[in-house]
Amino acid sequence: MRIDNFIFIKYIFLNILKPFLVISLVLTGIVWLSRSLKYIDLIINKGLSLSSYFWFVSLIAPKILALLLPLISFVAIIYTYQKLKSESELLIIEIFGLSKLFLMLPAMLFGLIIALFLLLIEVYLSPSNYKTFKTFQSDLRNNFVMSSLEAGSFHNPMKGLTVYIDKASKNGVVENILIHDTRNKEIESTILAKQGILTNFENNTKVVVFDGTRYVFNYKNKKTSILNFSKYEFQIISEKKETVRFKQVEERSIKELFYPATKISKKIKNEFLAEAHRRLSSPFLVLFMCALAAFSVLFGEFKRKVLVSKIIICSFIAVVIQAIYISVMNKLTFSIYTFLFPYISLISLSCLPIIGMRYENKILYFIKRVKSEIKF
Repeated sequence: MRIDNFIFIKYIFLNILKPFLVISLVLTGIVWLSRSLKYIDLIINKGLSLSSYFWFVSLIAPKILALLLPLISFVAIIYTYQKLKSESELLIIEIFGLSKLFLMLPAMLFGLIIALFLLLIEVYLSPSNYKTFKTFQSDLRNNFVMSSLEAGSFHNPMKGLTVYIDKASKNGVVENILIHDTRNKEIESTILAKQGILTNFENNTKVVVFDGTRYVFNYKNKKTSILNFSKYEFQIISEKKETVRFKQVEERSIKELFYPATKISKKIKNEFLAEAHRRLSSPFLVLFMCALAAFSVLFGEFKRKVLVSKIIICSFIAVVIQAIYISVMNKLTFSIYTFLFPYISLISLSCLPIIGMRYENKILYFIKRVKSEIKF
């Protein structure tokens, strides 16, 4: 291969990269936003700050991107090759004596890079982020949250603590708050304030109240002290609930999936193996998508109706293959004899478009002959 030919590879590669980045940003953003709205109650009901909320929901972005990368790559390559072909740029490249098989090379190189990137996400980024996501979510659910209290009613969220909130806004600010604390056997404390901010971040639950009064009654000397304040932080000291949480397969590392630290049932072990092999085999799905996308545009003559039909058929095949892949990975029983099945299947599927392009003339001749025989 001459060095000059790499100019064409670079040109096509960069043309694929541009729509890929745009589609990735838009599509991942839409799916991420729809998923993020499910957790908006963390701001409304849990007192989570806006910055903490965005940090929290950003942890699921790698998982979403990993799921979408194969189809994003497929769409980006189809768009690029169709655009280059409609503008006759691919035809000009072919005039230089380069074959259609060569024109598939930029798509395959692009697919290889994306496959390696996907492997990095699946093996490291996604499980690490998702583990942090689930741990933080579990802490929010299992530990005391002041802002879960309903306005207009007295509540006893824990023994010895009574809270009343007159009004509560969506941004976590409350009005006319009363906190009566009898948890300390030596003193009894009552706080009355006009406004307060309810927070619960990093398991540190506190109420910051403004413009109020704190009454403290001492049981020993039977005296009451009164403190007027413009700002006062009421720290809620409670024992953190130590919960043993069984980690989901999505938040476990590859090592944990293959070699779990505790004894588990065969069913759960198979789920672990399915997730591990799915992560390691998913990059081959990207290679198949990229090869199929290039094949759908390059194969055969350029006729608009025929091209649209090929793209529709290949798009249907891509969606079906990914659906079958996900279904099989969830249902396959992994053993020493079956664990290679997803790898061999995806590698074989990835080679089919390349073989089809290699023997394009013979395949087209065979199709033409079959059509002519059907007419007769």
